[in-house]
Amino acid sequence: MKGPLKDSLKDLLFMLILSSFCAFLLLTTRSAVGERAELSAGTADAILKIIGKEVLPSDDQLIESFSELFVRQQSGKIKFWRAVDKPDFWGCEASGNGMWSEITLAFVIDTTTWQIMGLRIVEQNETAGLGSQISEDRFVEKFTGLNGENGVEMAPFKIKNNQFDAISGATSSSKSVEKLLNKALSMLREKVKAGGSKENELS
Repeated sequence: MKGPLKDSLKDLLFMLILSSFCAFLLLTTRSAVGERAELSAGTADAILKIIGKEVLPSDDQLIESFSELFVRQQSGKIKFWRAVDKPDFWGCEASGNGMWSEITLAFVIDTTTWQIMGLRIVEQNETAGLGSQISEDRFVEKFTGLNGENGVEMAPFKIKNNQFDAISGATSSSKSVEKLLNKALSMLREKVKAGGSKENELS
């Protein structure tokens, strides 16, 4: 009786050690897997281009390069990443309603000056030749250098340093970009004010 009981205890101890190891392995890999699930290659590409980094050929390399430079701070429809070497530089992806479909944009901002360093439209399905023009350089370049501290404003003429004008034929889609960008900027101001806690410290 003593022998079988001893063997059973050994088996139980082995199973406990094995399950503990599996749990540890799951925890250590969950963060990396979650990052890849949350970050699209399109957003990584857009943000890397804005900060002037070499664009790498494959999706995996884009995400790997991005992950070396930025740390995720928030997930969801509005995502934030903070630069590792320059903590005042923040990357953002924001998704929301356009005129006909969802728009996803990405931008980088320096929270020391609240100057937008650049903005790109990552994904949109607005009307071809009209709303779709929001993806063009002549529109997205309007945001470079704008002050985003109190949000941006679409105006007929640019008078203030936070104003941009709509692209002709795409007023509604331009307004959607304004609304989406301002929502992201508002959330970012709150996060910066709170100290920019890392997401994995909050979850």
